[in-house]
Amino acid sequence: MKERLPIHDVIPELKQQLLMRHEAILQAAPGAGKTTVVPLSLLDEPWRGGRLIVMLEPRRIAAKTAAKRLADQLGEALGERVGYQIRQEGKKSARTQLLVVTEGILTRMLQDDPSLNEVALIIFDEFHERNLQSDLAFALAQQSRQLFRDDDPLKLLIMSATLDTTTLERHLDCQSIVSEGRQFPVEVKYANKSLKHYEIPGVITKTILSALREESGSILVFLPGQGEIRKVESELSDARARENDLDHVVVLPLYGNLSVAEQERVISPSPTGERKVVLATSVAQTSLTIEGIRVVIDSGLSREARLDANTATTRLHTRRVSKAESTQRLGRAGRTQAGVCYRWWSESQQDQLSDQAQPQIELEDLTDLVLALAHWGSETRDELDWITPPPEGHWNQAQSLLFELGVLTSPDSLTLTSVGQHISQLNAPVRLATMLMQFTQYNRKDITYLCALLYEGDPFKSSAANNSDIKHRLIWLNEHPSQAKRYINTAKAWESRLSKVTPIKPLSQISESDEQFSLILTYGFPDRIAKRVRQQGEETLYKLSNGRTALLSSIDPLAQHEFIIVLELGGVAGRQSDKIYLASRLNIELLQYSRPSLFFEQNVAEWDKKTQRLIGEKQRWIHKLCVSKTPRRDLDQSMISHAFCQFVRADGIEVLPWDDASRALLARIRFVRNTLFSDEAKPTTTAFDKNMIPDVSDTGLLNSLEEWLSPFLNGITTQAKLNKLNLTQVLHSYLPWDVQSKLESTVPERLRVASGASHRVDYTSGEPVLSVKLQEMFGETSSPKVLGIPVKIELLSPAQRPLAVTMDLAFFWKDVYPEVRKEMRGRYPKHPWPEDPLTAAATSKTNRSLQR
Repeated sequence: MKERLPIHDVIPELKQQLLMRHEAILQAAPGAGKTTVVPLSLLDEPWRGGRLIVMLEPRRIAAKTAAKRLADQLGEALGERVGYQIRQEGKKSARTQLLVVTEGILTRMLQDDPSLNEVALIIFDEFHERNLQSDLAFALAQQSRQLFRDDDPLKLLIMSATLDTTTLERHLDCQSIVSEGRQFPVEVKYANKSLKHYEIPGVITKTILSALREESGSILVFLPGQGEIRKVESELSDARARENDLDHVVVLPLYGNLSVAEQERVISPSPTGERKVVLATSVAQTSLTIEGIRVVIDSGLSREARLDANTATTRLHTRRVSKAESTQRLGRAGRTQAGVCYRWWSESQQDQLSDQAQPQIELEDLTDLVLALAHWGSETRDELDWITPPPEGHWNQAQSLLFELGVLTSPDSLTLTSVGQHISQLNAPVRLATMLMQFTQYNRKDITYLCALLYEGDPFKSSAANNSDIKHRLIWLNEHPSQAKRYINTAKAWESRLSKVTPIKPLSQISESDEQFSLILTYGFPDRIAKRVRQQGEETLYKLSNGRTALLSSIDPLAQHEFIIVLELGGVAGRQSDKIYLASRLNIELLQYSRPSLFFEQNVAEWDKKTQRLIGEKQRWIHKLCVSKTPRRDLDQSMISHAFCQFVRADGIEVLPWDDASRALLARIRFVRNTLFSDEAKPTTTAFDKNMIPDVSDTGLLNSLEEWLSPFLNGITTQAKLNKLNLTQVLHSYLPWDVQSKLESTVPERLRVASGASHRVDYTSGEPVLSVKLQEMFGETSSPKVLGIPVKIELLSPAQRPLAVTMDLAFFWKDVYPEVRKEMRGRYPKHPWPEDPLTAAATSKTNRSLQR
């Protein structure tokens, strides 16, 4: 008799909902049986009509395992009523009714047959993970039924243990069906602190050893990434060498880049008496049931790739798990019996975790997604009904790269070029597909092998920290085919796909020495051509053609080469430069001969602060990377002008040779403009048309250098010549003729005072200020005005020291002058200090001079 699982209780409700409408959401707790029960229970539903049910699983091992368990329940071999299809592997037949696939396979099925007429239902299992491909496939499936299945809509079922049901219910306009799980009790042991990154290997190892002594059963350990897995594995190896009671313990890593065979070994039952310690990334969080697990040790951390759209660089980001993820991890301990979960954070921190992890579509590089939509026939980002829309910055960066690779006709459209149409059919990441298309030109076997290495992951990742040369990997692949089956199978699969897309000839042999090899790499990575800049500690700094910088270990043999092409790099948030993991040396002259369209030349001049002169150069560029510079002496006017304007903008307006006259003129123009644009502008200011007065603030001058300064820069190539520049003449020329003439008459440089003498007006403070000896203003009762603004009069002593500042002379003479006279007449007895200044004659002379 078949075991009854909790999910059986909601199967009637699920059947009824799928019969009455075309979508359903099923939330079933861990252990409920959704993956193994639901698909088979729907095979006999009338709406299936002999067509396929396709179930999507997020990982290859999960898809294969689920298909095997489903087939076993039917008592059949795989490939009969239940089949599966994952990358490079699958079993199905004409009798297959239920097909379990991975995400990329479903996307390809939709692209090959947008109507999916032979499919009645798509089940999106473990949808809470919100992988990029699952979001894409779901959006395409929705549009597929809108466009092609109006009479017989494609049914969609979303399943998971931890769903954001509010968002999904609103999106699909249906209520969730909830099934309680069959979870055995799990004791949770919280730590009183969070782990710092450097503590992970030591603390987790001690926790594993303690659990091995205190608990029974196998142990599943969640770690952020492969690096931490290797370190804990090493520490456990050392512990086994010290302790005699660990001989029955087998330590197994589990992460996404392992082959399916290696992953199958992890999830298979252990021999009697053997205990497993599985060191896993979040790949083991859902989908997989690992036999014998009773203990979970959770670091509380997860590592994910995040795209920095500003730099087009993918960086690894380590973050706290969400509540949903922590629940999924805990659930691994209670699948078959009561278990224990060690959480390396506090109970109060658990309450502070975010409910759900951020969807990958908001974080990752969207280049392949955009290519898939271009192949689908989309014209804009918004025409699909996304659960979470792709971010605009990530989308634009992807379009720009696809245009640079020659896949799209322009950086703001989704129209494929003829090459892009071929590339979209290869079902390979776009950079690799672009290189694969070079078969027709180069006809080399190492292109497919190279792409396989980049696709499957670096086989030397854990052992070649100081040797990033991709060619060493090719040598290994060529010399050790038995160890490189995964890579060879991928290469052969792409050779097969290529033969269907474009004619290919018999392939030449793999070659590791010739320079043509690196030329092929530039087709997929034109933005990663790099030039050595300088030594930086124990690393060598390279600048890339995308404008970014990256570091290579100085003891890496590739660091001897001035030019390389970077194939794999990554970074950590907060670090300015990325780290180079895989690269190849590059002959830049051969590249220019073979691919001249990558290069452009420009003649430039720039100001050299050391020599204080303009230096001219002919520069050769690839995108944002200056490849070479050649001195150039014949500088034309445009080069001089551009260089000087850059210099002045960088160092500020004060680098120009201002003198008293030019500063005074500048202040007068600024006074006029500020007065004209003031809210309190007087009627007399209408003598000027304010739109004719240029902005001569520091910012305004810097923004308009090309207008007022450039015409006077011809032939100025040194500081000595610059110092001779007459800025008074330059400023006058910047003013319209009408403004020049009115400036002299209405905003005078000098004013005549009561003594008959003329004195300079200072406008630098933003208002007119006249400094004059007090005796020269005797008899004057009104202050002069400029543009209706009273002139501020600074009255000076005979020693030219300020006595008073006023804009009301009548008030000054009446109320202030008597005190000034009392104090000053004894100090300056040679100068006149009359009791009645209003009737005295204005003078700049002493008493003696007046008596002559």
